[in-house]
Amino acid sequence: MKPLDFLITYLVEERNEKIEIENLSEEEKKRLFRSLCNIREPKEISQDFLHMQDMYLQKEIQEKGIVEDIEESKITDNIYLWKGDITTLKIDAIVNAANSQGLGCFIPCHKCIDNSIHSYSGIQLRLECYEKMKEIKQLKTGEAFMTKGYNLPAKYIIHTVGPIIYEEVTDKEREELRNCYIHSLQFAKENNIKEIAFPCISTGEFRFPKEEACQIAIKAVKEYLKENANWFEKIVFNVFTEEDYRIYGQNIFNKNM
Repeated sequence: MKPLDFLITYLVEERNEKIEIENLSEEEKKRLFRSLCNIREPKEISQDFLHMQDMYLQKEIQEKGIVEDIEESKITDNIYLWKGDITTLKIDAIVNAANSQGLGCFIPCHKCIDNSIHSYSGIQLRLECYEKMKEIKQLKTGEAFMTKGYNLPAKYIIHTVGPIIYEEVTDKEREELRNCYIHSLQFAKENNIKEIAFPCISTGEFRFPKEEACQIAIKAVKEYLKENANWFEKIVFNVFTEEDYRIYGQNIFNKNM
């Protein structure tokens, strides 16, 4: 049995369901596998599955292309602005824009970064998050915790929850977003992490205005570096769209931040 067929069959049988996969295309099988992983509750799983899953995911990430050199994206000695897929970045730690449940996105193949990070890390990530959340009890907005990166090129993942915007942005929500960056940096420092990559926290499904979120992010990082200038070797602002790249490019050189 092919690895992907094995993985899908395992997850389907685990749910006591039946799905015919013989006539599915390779791309359809990949989406089905990702969906089944996305909706799976954090519970024990066999080592055979994990072994096969790890081989499959590492091959997928290799095919996407692991990114090691982003020196062309350097802005200052330790600040970078890089446009790309954060799940391909080989770095000490990436930051995940998580939700308050802390277990990853359960919506099949959702476009959020939380879903992507969990999908390419593997089942183990949700299992570790589950154990962490049993200790934490509740992941408050602006707070963070850390896990391994598993199948990602990044060694670690720092999970933080940004504010959700329903109407106009409040000062409380601005402070919460700032805390996402400050607490993630502090967590990294406490765990001897020298390189960290941030996505655009809260600007997607959580609806924080992109321009203001960018300004808060840059200002928070620069303020933190004033007292920790020699600690971090690489702080990456990771963007995925041309719009975000333009916004960060316009704001990152602002001396008032």
